[in-house]
Amino acid sequence: MSESLPFVVFALPRSRTFWASRFLSYGGWACGHDEALHVRALDDVRSWFAQPYVGTVETAAAPFWRLLHAVCPQAKVVVIRRPVSDVVTSLMALGITFDKAMLTGKMERLNAKLDQIERRVPGVLSIQYADLATEDGCAALFEHCLPFKHDHQWWKSAAPVNLQINLPAMLRYAAAHAPQLRRSGGICRQEILAQLWKNRAAPADMEGMTFQEENLETYWDGAQELFAEHCVAVGEAPDQYRRKNMALIERLANVGAWQFMTARCNGRMFGYLATIIGPSLEDPDLKVATQTLFYASPDARGLGMKLQRASIDALKARGGRWEVIQRAGVRGSGHKMGALYRRMGAQDHGHLYRLALEAA
Repeated sequence: MSESLPFVVFALPRSRTFWASRFLSYGGWACGHDEALHVRALDDVRSWFAQPYVGTVETAAAPFWRLLHAVCPQAKVVVIRRPVSDVVTSLMALGITFDKAMLTGKMERLNAKLDQIERRVPGVLSIQYADLATEDGCAALFEHCLPFKHDHQWWKSAAPVNLQINLPAMLRYAAAHAPQLRRSGGICRQEILAQLWKNRAAPADMEGMTFQEENLETYWDGAQELFAEHCVAVGEAPDQYRRKNMALIERLANVGAWQFMTARCNGRMFGYLATIIGPSLEDPDLKVATQTLFYASPDARGLGMKLQRASIDALKARGGRWEVIQRAGVRGSGHKMGALYRRMGAQDHGHLYRLALEAA
């Protein structure tokens, strides 16, 4: 099993990275180059690392190195170091229009991430760009990443070959897919933040959990971190919640048509259930509560059921007859919700179908 562990080589651009990806594609192994350009969701990262005999050389993924530890902690890691000034000079010489100051700043930030990887990733191998011009340097790279002894003939045939990516084509691809790449980058950053929080925060004590109805202001302000987690869990960008129809949400809150039930421990919010309240079209004496946003942090196991019961108990306390509509979605953990609702005594009440329309 250890012989098929994946590897990742982090570097700045113009550090012989494309050549390295071909050099490390050896003996049944496939080494990619800038695979991060094709990531659209965390599942893409997990699926890629689930393959045997793979590695990749990345020139822009260093800011996400912590995600590698969360997704594939056993991966072997290398950094190739080249002075920022040399990288900028090489990029400027390609004939592509760059703002030199902006380019230098970006390369310095990426280089700082390589510094972090060198200091904090156990077992990392650091190689200088100049070392790739020597057989010893290439042998060290080869043997660190692959489960083979250095192959002199393979190196001898590869060493004199000048391999270059089509950088203009890659930049066009990145520009065309910029919205998707921003979204996937946001998802990855949120996952890193979630991992950092889990590493420093103990699981919530359910005995100390309090449940309460809150107004829109305190609910919205207190749920920002959870909103981002929730968005990522259902495959959205972590800031997607900022694009909700806030004007409508506020109008409904002003006429008492919302119930915002939250779960907090020591002031920190661990879950929420937002429910729209209104009259029934079927019965003038019946009130309808339609559950919408529902999220329980994985740091508080068993919270979902308690949050549901708190919300329903609060509705009962208002008096009258109620019908609660609970929806099992298709994203995130939505497929599990039906089982939770059945445990509460709810009955299957048909299925929802979604038809998206646009004006001609």
